[in-house]
Amino acid sequence: PLLPMLVQGQPFIDAQDELSVTEFMRKYGMPERINEEVFIAMAKALDFIDPDKLSMTVVLTAMNRFLNETDGLQMAFLDGNQPERLCAPMKEYIEARGGKVITGAPMKSIELNEDGSVKHLLMRNGDTVTADEYISSVPCDIMKRVMPKPWAKMPFFHQIRELEGIPVINIHLWFDRKLKAVDHLCFSRSPLLSVYADMSTTCKEYADDERSMLELVFAPCSPIAGGKVNWIMKSNEEIVEATLKELERLFPTEIGPGAPNGGAKLLKHAVVKVPRSVYAAIPGRNKYRPSQETPIPNFTLAGDWTSQKFLGSMEGAILAGKLAAEVVADRAAGLPTKGVKKVQDNIIESAKNFEPQDPRPQFGDCPTVFGGGYVLTPAAEKKIAETDPAVMAK
Repeated sequence: PLLPMLVQGQPFIDAQDELSVTEFMRKYGMPERINEEVFIAMAKALDFIDPDKLSMTVVLTAMNRFLNETDGLQMAFLDGNQPERLCAPMKEYIEARGGKVITGAPMKSIELNEDGSVKHLLMRNGDTVTADEYISSVPCDIMKRVMPKPWAKMPFFHQIRELEGIPVINIHLWFDRKLKAVDHLCFSRSPLLSVYADMSTTCKEYADDERSMLELVFAPCSPIAGGKVNWIMKSNEEIVEATLKELERLFPTEIGPGAPNGGAKLLKHAVVKVPRSVYAAIPGRNKYRPSQETPIPNFTLAGDWTSQKFLGSMEGAILAGKLAAEVVADRAAGLPTKGVKKVQDNIIESAKNFEPQDPRPQFGDCPTVFGGGYVLTPAAEKKIAETDPAVMAK
């Protein structure tokens, strides 16, 4: 059943978006052991959800990259933390060429001209930011909240309502000794853990020959992603306890009371909750991912949820940013752009009778307000429950 992917390429891959991984397996008579041995781990690693919820297009896209790109099977890590090793050099590059990077300046609203183009950005402190071109890279859920009312009835922007970010939890565990079984990035079939790695081995900044520091993705962690328990609502202590029990099961010779000398001891931990992470790549969603170019002449979209060949991922975010930059560069040079991606007929019909709401301003300074992750306090969790009750529902 994977032969058509190799022969027909992307058209075949895109056509499978209406099927979940398990539906694709049944259609082509694939044995259940392939799901248990391969697809469960792939689904949880690629989109933090189980294969009965994941679009087969996502899995086929990844497999196609693995098979057709020279370095497709290689795994790599940034050699340190992102703010210092990734963001700081980019900031220095921009500023060295006369640009300016402003942080800690939340936007209140996107103000429009009469023709629907962007007039300026109104900041929370009352300042305005005026530019020739505007690029938004906020997650799809945040875009839906800040979208100007006149745009919301436009089919291009209306289709974004079909996309939804899923919750995910990142866990950092520091142990008192070196774990031998985890020496690279691991994809897991565990019902709680999707991917994990010993950062003391894989990342230069955290290198340590004596002690391990595991980073794990806890998923699916809510009913939205197919999980049975909404772990976003659980305390950090409950999440860490469940994680350690699962690690005891996976590595009985190294972690837990059954291991020699009582096993590795946990020294400290950090739990980072992301209430809205990558978009949920459930069947039928891929066609609603918008192009970077929009019908608004001075407004461009970026973000891993926009249309590009990679998935909702860091790779997808980088590629989407590159494609957005190409749109702006082509406009500036007076060159033809690739155009706006076709909108589905059902969206065009739905938009005709849609009554948009006023944009909802983003309150607070917690990273989750802007689509990021955070070590949540009870007060922050209460605020999320008020602004995004679907995520925090028990």
